[in-house]
Amino acid sequence: MSQLMPELPYAGTSGFSGTDTSRDRAITQDSNGTTGRRQRETLQFLAMRANYGATWKELAEQLSLHHGSASGVLSVLHLAGRVERLHLSRNRSKVYVLPEFVSGRATEKRKVKKCCPSCGHNF
Repeated sequence: MSQLMPELPYAGTSGFSGTDTSRDRAITQDSNGTTGRRQRETLQFLAMRANYGATWKELAEQLSLHHGSASGVLSVLHLAGRVERLHLSRNRSKVYVLPEFVSGRATEKRKVKKCCPSCGHNF
């Protein structure tokens, strides 16, 4: 798999909730390599899962991540077009796959979020 620079679609960050603590966490993880590492590990895990894909919970268990971190990395990669979210659910959670494993199944559109260019807050 090629080296992935972190996808940072939210005003140059991986996104945050709007609080100072959340913003500081995103900036730290984006700059210290955590964001890029998680994105690479997620893409590798989805490649191994092929057509079966993974839910946020399955990813969280595999990478030992909190719900917010697992969901966040999938959302960013989906927004960036690196993964697809299937219309299919498993255990009440959406299934994510690499684009080459969609296999004609229905996918969900990417949610285009607007964010403040100065602070990165989503609205």
